[in-house]
Amino acid sequence: MIKKILTYYKIPLLVSITLGITILAMSIARKPLDIAQVFVGVLLGTFLLDIEFILYPYIFEPNTEYAKTVFAYIKNKDFGDLISFINEHKDEVKDKSLNSIIFQFVLIFLVVFTSYTNTSYFIKAFVMSVFANSIYKLTEALFEDRTKDWFWAIKGTPKKEGVIFFIVGLIIVLAIALYFV
Repeated sequence: MIKKILTYYKIPLLVSITLGITILAMSIARKPLDIAQVFVGVLLGTFLLDIEFILYPYIFEPNTEYAKTVFAYIKNKDFGDLISFINEHKDEVKDKSLNSIIFQFVLIFLVVFTSYTNTSYFIKAFVMSVFANSIYKLTEALFEDRTKDWFWAIKGTPKKEGVIFFIVGLIIVLAIALYFV
């Protein structure tokens, strides 16, 4: 199971660990508990966006073949094959709420808010990790030419240049938030 997790989440984990190291370098977290909070936060933030693929069958379409397969993997506690199945069939889930521009706008607000306030390192690391991984997923969707799935909530899909401009804007927001951690 660990091997399958590392296979599918190699780059998101690298993004999160790099972000955790950057948060520690930019902040004044020197206590072991604060350092642990940062790393637990970034690791949990890595997987939040994919929780949608497990919750979607329970909430919206419990009678589809996708949902029945997910339910069977969870019932048998076969999480390694569940991760493989989700990553191979993630295009079957339409109108993703966590992997969309709407959620990214919510994340922009949360990232800016948590970076300027005096919240725990866990919350800061968690929110920034989710934000950084959403930027990565959007970039991945851009290279796979699936940005229509990302911008399903707005009328029309922006051109490739518009998506690149949006990604650069998100990276700037993340860099500014890291500066104020």
